[in-house]
Amino acid sequence: MKLELVSVSYRYPGQQEYALKEVNAVFEGGKTYLITGPNGAGKTTLLLVAAGLLKPEEGYVTLDGIRLDEHTRDLRRFFGVLFQNPDVMLFNPTVYDEITYSIKQIEKNEGLIAQKVEELLKFFELNKDILTKPVYTLSYGFKKIIALISILIYDPKILLLDEPHTNLSKKFVKKVAEVIQTKKECGGITIVSSHNRRVYEGLTDCVIYIVNGRIVKKTCK
Repeated sequence: MKLELVSVSYRYPGQQEYALKEVNAVFEGGKTYLITGPNGAGKTTLLLVAAGLLKPEEGYVTLDGIRLDEHTRDLRRFFGVLFQNPDVMLFNPTVYDEITYSIKQIEKNEGLIAQKVEELLKFFELNKDILTKPVYTLSYGFKKIIALISILIYDPKILLLDEPHTNLSKKFVKKVAEVIQTKKECGGITIVSSHNRRVYEGLTDCVIYIVNGRIVKKTCK
């Protein structure tokens, strides 16, 4: 599996400055990548463009040679995106509704869905009582975990995680690390955006430094 950004440039509507400028990057299966740099460098924009959620003004993105902008609907299920702010992802009334919403778009077997829910609750050490809780009553950290579960439940091949560790307990930081490691072992791609390199030192195969919308350095093991 290979995800590739080819000469990608992007400007947000109404802006003169480019958020990304002439970015070329290749992400391969079985590897974990860290995108790092100062605030406003373009880290989040790179994730959203890589996932096909933002269309480049120039250049293009491919998954195994297939352009995302030409096959967005077909390729969408391969991507799982976790936003830094989970509130932008959560819109269903209860936790159960939230974590099953995405998989119900592609899977109609209720028994299989229930099994996946049970497995993920067990992995994250969550009580089943949480399923009936209104999402808005949860803490920020729990909202982020619920948002992550809503992605993991449909087993995307590519994870794009924006500051996934922030506002999480030590237990959940460890669980997120396990998710990243498992995706790597299964041959998937994980791209993490964070200004905090220390948290991901033992997890990443490559570190990509971005400044003012340009990749300025890449180091790989």
